[in-house]
Amino acid sequence: MQHEQMDVPPELEGDDDMEQSRLVRRNRRIRGVAWTVIVALILTGGGSTVLLTLFG
Repeated sequence: MQHEQMDVPPELEGDDDMEQSRLVRRNRRIRGVAWTVIVALILTGGGSTVLLTLFG
């Protein structure tokens, strides 16, 4: 039995540009969350440990 290959419409195909933009948005979101956590730690007193680690 031979399998028939079905054509995928162009709007449903994965696009490299779409993948790239999704990765850029994900990285931007991760950086934003990381900076938010750092600032929150500094403002709430847990930052003394962070500052001591960074500036010795």
